[in-house]
Amino acid sequence: MSPQGAQADEGLEKQLLHLLQFSGINSENLRELVSIVVGLQSKGLKAFRIFPRGIAPVVDGVSVQATVSANDVSNILNIVLKQTPRLGGVSIFPYGITNPEFFQVNITLGNTVEAGSTAALGGGD
Repeated sequence: MSPQGAQADEGLEKQLLHLLQFSGINSENLRELVSIVVGLQSKGLKAFRIFPRGIAPVVDGVSVQATVSANDVSNILNIVLKQTPRLGGVSIFPYGITNPEFFQVNITLGNTVEAGSTAALGGGD
């Protein structure tokens, strides 16, 4: 990775940490989730939005939405599905009437609220 790429990743990581600092996500968990998102960005996921996932006080994940061109969607999905730790889910929606030109990819990272609630109740075995 080039020095400019590393600086861009550090800048993105700082921006995301600043953006999500009051989201209710535990700071250690937030750092790990942000580093996963920065890793996805460095592997080709561009122009994305990120949101905290959950209902306070149980906010323990993030949702990432990105628009990906039809040419890049298979590569991005391959990376997301095979190399992403703490992957909770992926959904994809095509944009284009007869021949999709872009896809919206929704990625869920972290523990889901349901899994956290089940574990807290003693279930989930």
